[in-house]
Amino acid sequence: MSENQPEGLYVAAITPFKEDGTVDDDATRAMIERNLSEGAAGFFVAGSSGECFMLTEAERIHLFEVFSEYRDRCTMFAHVGSCGTEESVRYAKAARELGFQRFAATPPIYYGYPAKAVAGYYDDIAAAAGQGVFFYNIPSNTHYDIDLSNPEIRSMLASGSIAGVKHTNLDVYQMERLRSVNPALKCFGGFENEMVAFLAMGCDGFIGSTFNFMLPHYLKIYQAYLAGDGQEARRLQAKANNILETLMSVGLFPAIKHVLNEDGMGVGGMRRPFQPLSEDSAALVDKVVAENRVS
Repeated sequence: MSENQPEGLYVAAITPFKEDGTVDDDATRAMIERNLSEGAAGFFVAGSSGECFMLTEAERIHLFEVFSEYRDRCTMFAHVGSCGTEESVRYAKAARELGFQRFAATPPIYYGYPAKAVAGYYDDIAAAAGQGVFFYNIPSNTHYDIDLSNPEIRSMLASGSIAGVKHTNLDVYQMERLRSVNPALKCFGGFENEMVAFLAMGCDGFIGSTFNFMLPHYLKIYQAYLAGDGQEARRLQAKANNILETLMSVGLFPAIKHVLNEDGMGVGGMRRPFQPLSEDSAALVDKVVAENRVS
């Protein structure tokens, strides 16, 4: 467990699009300013919430450029993961030149690489970034789970190429066991429906998709926990989970963009094959958010 005070809450930023499907820089900046005014510690850029694998390489680097304008006001994670090492290295070099402070990457997906190849992928990205990389542990999407019984994985976690883990995994026990391999690892929770549990197990902060539109609510959970008010933290967690459960039932990322658009942020829709919410689903989301979100 970390002996340090948790760092705060980082927004797993969505990518706003214009009606013609191109990235909307103005809406992106408006989102950043909104979240900073609400108390965001920083941003996780071009991750799952940002539709990373739906973006062209030029678009992804352009997002890094826009977010880098705010690097002196907060901490920025550049998500540089891809299917191939060379592409990830290009992203890491671009983000490093733009002044990003941290780097994260999903493991290489699709081909089922052995542990030695996965470790080499992170070694190469870390060399390009000039520092250790956060292992983006999201097995629900990548279908790659960290095998802590594998000696090559344990060696990778202790090698210096891995700075920490974005633990988008409901397995809180695994997060603690990662630190048993290397106590220096930073661990950020990635499933905000278990924020109280992750904080209790000593995570260093949180990176959340729904922070895009309900960061003030989660900051109240975070602050209540740190103040020792577990009852209030759990009460607010339950209300947040009412919202997240509904979003997940209709499609998490389209629902997040729907709420942001209802909030007047004008972030556009999702790229296909994502589908917009049906009228019934949108109405359900609006109802549950109105009943549970605390500002």
